[in-house]
Amino acid sequence: MPVGPRPLPLFRSMRRGLTLAELMVVLAILAIVMAVTFPRLAGVRDWIAVDAAAQEVSAAIGVARSAAVMQGTRSRTVIAADSLRIDRWQGDTWGDLQRWPGPEGRGVALEVTNPIVVFDPIGLASGVSNTKVVLRRGTHAATLTVSRLGRVKRW
Repeated sequence: MPVGPRPLPLFRSMRRGLTLAELMVVLAILAIVMAVTFPRLAGVRDWIAVDAAAQEVSAAIGVARSAAVMQGTRSRTVIAADSLRIDRWQGDTWGDLQRWPGPEGRGVALEVTNPIVVFDPIGLASGVSNTKVVLRRGTHAATLTVSRLGRVKRW
């Protein structure tokens, strides 16, 4: 058995921590990456907000149509920038059924040709023509069309 000094373990010879120069290089690289990606993230945030608002408007119209059919009465969706509301006909007046915040809460602009979509007890939308809803934020937009049959199509 050989007698003599034992070799040092491999990892004990490595130094610990970073020097100030190494830390500055890492921070500079991170700053460059963030400067390149942040402008692109604004577009993604706009797309997400428009998509969520379009889903909420579409859901409100679908729920109002379903409520009319299930309850055998008229119901309506009121589409406004600050709120989405579903009402049902209660004999002589409209009664509040459900309400939630509108697209404005997500920073999405709203354009709508007919802000009130009324459904009869068999689910047909009343009115002269289709209702068109346009939602915009930044460079992103979504268009929803509600047909007289009560169907919602997204463009």
